[in-house]
Amino acid sequence: MITRDMARRAARTAIISGVRPGSIADEAGIRPGDRLVSVNGRPVRDMIEYRFLCAEEEVSVVVERPDGEVLVVDVTKDYDEPVGLEFDDAIFDGVRRCRNRCVFCFVDQLPRGVRRALRVRDDDFRLSFMTGSYITLTNLTEEDYDRLVSMRLSPLYVSVHSTDPITRGRLLGRKGPSDVMRGLARLAAAGIAVHTQVVLCPGINDGDELQRAVHDLAALYPGVRSCAVVPVGLTRHRRGLPPLAPVAREDAARAVDAIERWQEEFLSIFSSRFVFASDELYLRAGRPVPGREAYEDFPQIENGVGLLRDYIDERDEMRETLPRGEARVAARVVAVTGEAAFPVIDETCKLLSRTRGLSCRALLVRNRFFGPRVSVAGLLVGQDIARTFVAAVGRGGCDAVIIPRVCLKAGETRFLDDMTVGDLERLVGAPVDVASPTPGALAACALKRGGLEWQPR
Repeated sequence: MITRDMARRAARTAIISGVRPGSIADEAGIRPGDRLVSVNGRPVRDMIEYRFLCAEEEVSVVVERPDGEVLVVDVTKDYDEPVGLEFDDAIFDGVRRCRNRCVFCFVDQLPRGVRRALRVRDDDFRLSFMTGSYITLTNLTEEDYDRLVSMRLSPLYVSVHSTDPITRGRLLGRKGPSDVMRGLARLAAAGIAVHTQVVLCPGINDGDELQRAVHDLAALYPGVRSCAVVPVGLTRHRRGLPPLAPVAREDAARAVDAIERWQEEFLSIFSSRFVFASDELYLRAGRPVPGREAYEDFPQIENGVGLLRDYIDERDEMRETLPRGEARVAARVVAVTGEAAFPVIDETCKLLSRTRGLSCRALLVRNRFFGPRVSVAGLLVGQDIARTFVAAVGRGGCDAVIIPRVCLKAGETRFLDDMTVGDLERLVGAPVDVASPTPGALAACALKRGGLEWQPR
């Protein structure tokens, strides 16, 4: 049931940012800046609901002009024909906030001075469906479960951490136990596919606790499709937070060994390995990442599971397609990366430097902003990149600096420390190119600086 308050909040925030030319909305005179009030008599809380309601053949759209004028558009259209409205925000009635205080929450480990948006704790099932973000299920209502089932919002991504309610409650920072299995079983029974994760915290949910969690989740297969195990991330800004031990080399090695044993077990039962260790867990254990077949259809690649394997395979495939000979323009290029990915980026740079006239160097940037235990490229900040570049290369010491797009806020040119790409260019004294975190994108960017046009297959 949609309450009056929910309707008011949705109407306030469903601001139309664009109208597709030639669309139903365009022909009806709807313009950017108008507010979507309702579709088929119902207030619209998010893009999911908007698309669901607009999929009908008979659609009534009510919008409000900035001056208060109300426009009603009634149309008969083909099923699934888009109405043509665009929105900057996917959630109209406000992102659901997290009610937990997880002992490893990254928001609590941010330094002072970062922009306010980074401190938002979201736990919204709609974002899980739309973007693959992880939720805890702790704030779902009966209406939410009904909506998930009726709209078939699948797959979802759930942070489990432990299937023991007491241990999970402790990890989530709740006052009492937190039972995740009941909610997962309910989703599985309704045909909602779920991918899960366990953030590994030594001494709390490793060893027997991890074995219990993985096998409890596997009991819900194929409703629960996969489980990723990732090491806890600890920054140097944990003042006043519960003490947590980092995942040491021996911890990671034990976890990887156990996961690979369980994979063999599940493969014989499900024809799926089901549980996967993250790339970072393999790196901490000092082990090479497995071959491509070990990741099946890469169900959790966005969670850092199989990303390195995919990168290595793509790099090896592009060896024979790279242009041979000499660059048209002599160019010195520096590719920025963190400690975790440095070996594979360094190898890619050496491969690119075989083109005569093109010098491509990998620059390892250690994370002083968050601390030495944070090694992924996605958490590098502008000030650390600038400091490392000037010390290692010298201001103006190259023709271009290439940074991975994952360093920046989605759709923006701003790092986590609020520095912009333009700020970085001024500090390093060289142009900064932003590339997707793939070998093909890095190669295309570097070769373009050498006057060569090339695109990966």
